[in-house]
Amino acid sequence: MKTFKFTLLITAAISLFGLASASPKADVDQDGQITQSEFLSAAAARFDAADSNFDGVLNIEEMQAARKAKADRRAQARFKGLDANSDGMISQSEYDAKRAARAEKRKARKDVNGDGVIDEADRAARKERREARKNERGERRAADGKNKAKRGPKRDANGDGVITRAEHEAASLALFERLDRNQDGVLTKGEGRRGKKGRKGKKRGQ
Repeated sequence: MKTFKFTLLITAAISLFGLASASPKADVDQDGQITQSEFLSAAAARFDAADSNFDGVLNIEEMQAARKAKADRRAQARFKGLDANSDGMISQSEYDAKRAARAEKRKARKDVNGDGVIDEADRAARKERREARKNERGERRAADGKNKAKRGPKRDANGDGVITRAEHEAASLALFERLDRNQDGVLTKGEGRRGKKGRKGKKRGQ
């Protein structure tokens, strides 16, 4: 049972501390960059929002609740994206319009040279782009493997099943430093992304 709860704790922590990319919400001054201060402030806000009993530590129940709240917000955002007229219902026409828009985006991605025709040149360009991304991921994994020992403290550093504010702050700082690949003290859009994949194995947003 203890092992099961600890697994749940880690799963919830991964969701709670999902600041793995330059999120627009953390960009307080909207200048397209996230400073270390902005990043840590956003991380602290997430901690405070999850700490429902205000005791300065996060237990498994609080992290699970934070994870559920995040999932609910995503579901609401998806619904709003489909509900074009904001009447609280999704009609067949709204659904069809969204499908058509997605189809157009897929077509645009396939038309690499933007000439309106998907031909062999586009397929070759997409293949080249896939190979480049594959090589980039391989290099990144190799670099991450070499720097595994330098990744900083774990969120639950002492393994007691809860995350204190101090543990959270230390882990957040280590995360920022790891994401800031060029070590310039700021995160730009997309910096630090790990190439999350969708259900069909394709990168989201591509």
